[in-house]
Amino acid sequence: MPLYLCSYPTGAISPEKKQTISQAVTDVHCEVTGAPPTFVHVVFFSSEKLALLQSLWGGESTADYQLFGNIRSGRTDEVKNKLVSGMRQAVADVIGVNFSEVTMSTRDVQAKWVMEGGDLLPEPGEEAAWIERHNQKMRESVQA
Repeated sequence: MPLYLCSYPTGAISPEKKQTISQAVTDVHCEVTGAPPTFVHVVFFSSEKLALLQSLWGGESTADYQLFGNIRSGRTDEVKNKLVSGMRQAVADVIGVNFSEVTMSTRDVQAKWVMEGGDLLPEPGEEAAWIERHNQKMRESVQA
């Protein structure tokens, strides 16, 4: 969590550009929210899977490049706007299209509905304490 779904025309994005986009999405998310990179997941879907994606975010778009993000509840509108504009620009830059050709929407998901590494996610702003507890748990499980 967060989970970012990226839709693109079949064959339009090389594996190398997918890697670059994944890193850019991760960078934007972490810069804007302060969340650790290990929380960020980016998945790509070619256009033949677009109907599935659109059913997830509840709408249709004619844009060739679409992003949808499930993010933890509790983010302000300002943070969400920074995420959306930053990611749209990053993707447009990587694939060499105009900003207007990349659309994005987000949906809030309660942290208590998502697990990372077997632990429920923390609320926004509580990541450092969560990571400390989680890492301690992992060290103890290795020693056992």
